[in-house]
Amino acid sequence: MFFRPKEMPEAYECRPYARLAWEGLRNEVGTALRARAPTPEQKFLIFAQGRTGSTLLTSTLNRHPEIRCDDEILDRPKAFTRRYAENMARAAPTRCYGFHVKIYQLTAWQRVTDVGGFLREMQDHGWKILYLWRENALRHVVSNVFAEASGAYHMPKDGGGGAPAKMPLPLDRLEKGIPNRLRLREEERAALNGLDYLELNYERDLQSPESQPATFARIQDYLGVTQHDLTPKLKKMVDKPLSDLIGNYDEVAGWVEAHPEFASYLSA
Repeated sequence: MFFRPKEMPEAYECRPYARLAWEGLRNEVGTALRARAPTPEQKFLIFAQGRTGSTLLTSTLNRHPEIRCDDEILDRPKAFTRRYAENMARAAPTRCYGFHVKIYQLTAWQRVTDVGGFLREMQDHGWKILYLWRENALRHVVSNVFAEASGAYHMPKDGGGGAPAKMPLPLDRLEKGIPNRLRLREEERAALNGLDYLELNYERDLQSPESQPATFARIQDYLGVTQHDLTPKLKKMVDKPLSDLIGNYDEVAGWVEAHPEFASYLSA
């Protein structure tokens, strides 16, 4: 049986649930057996939707000698979610451990009904929170479509291939995708209300190579690790003007302009 909750925007989340549950249990037991070290001095989680620059963030933080940052460790059901995260931290060979989690992985795979309560519990047990979000919801949807078409979700700076040069963007993806991304963003902000966290905006803090050094210096200061020069090894997959990316751009532009609340996305 395949399972994909409606709120999950990434197509690769559509996977056999029974296999996910078995893999989750096996990972949970295996991690518990490996978790023999003391809890690291610093722990953090990256709270972010997919296609927000999270892979660039995690891969760059992994270049720091004191940091181990895993990707989506909660993308499979776990019996004891926080305990699993703690065991992953204890199994890490570094003094600082973190991972990326999406809000819809908490609600769907981990059966968390109160995301804000879960984040508060994590924070009460020493986990710091990096909140990463993307402002342009239209480009957020475009990034998803191009990643699905290419079968690749990130690209090394010195690598070739990647997303197709130009392709049509089905209007139904906009009609569903943009409101869904914005709704999830509102749910994220509601869950973070009253918590201490470091906010990172993709367009402002990660998209431009010029902004990245200051961003990673700020993150290292927040995490309490030694400052190192961290340079991303990944580049943006979809970095052209929208008119050069979308085959049916005029149709898409007409749809966006008919929705004034989204009109600013065309010029960004």
